Amino acid sequence: MRRHPQSHFLDFLIDGVSLVSTAHEQDNLVTDLNRDWVPDAVAPAVETLLGRRASPDLDAGRVPLLVCGSCGDLACGAVTAKLDVGTKEVTWSEFRWENGYEGPEPIDSLPDQVRFDRAQYEAELADAVHRVATLPESEPRFLERPRRGRHLRWPWKPRKD
Repeated sequence: MRRHPQSHFLDFLIDGVSLVSTAHEQDNLVTDLNRDWVPDAVAPAVETLLGRRASPDLDAGRVPLLVCGSCGDLACGAVTAKLDVGTKEVTWSEFRWENGYEGPEPIDSLPDQVRFDRAQYEAELADAVHRVATLPESEPRFLERPRRGRHLRWPWKPRKD
């Protein structure tokens, strides 16, 4: 059984449905708008989603939408999209699963493209840094457990205490 610490982040809703729940069968995916990340990392993520800053790990015009919840590294795999910021609308298209070392794979569970009204899209992201800062802190990655004495032993060794 793998344990994934609870992580607090802003999710994207497409027609009222969570992107995390529909994008990929991989678990432990979050957006870059994550309380776990260094606070200085959220603002550049917003700038990338607005098309004002290129993603350093992806081809030009592509943005990460969902990343590894533990580290945010593309090498663990990420859901990405082509971003097109027009005068009146913003479009996400060509959704792919990418990890930087294998070829990108299309994601069949997502539509061909998603369109947003540009003014509404920018308004939603305008206060994202503040909203992320107000999220509760995530639980620790490793829970400290009290020591229980000399109860740990190999199963084939007799207990001496």
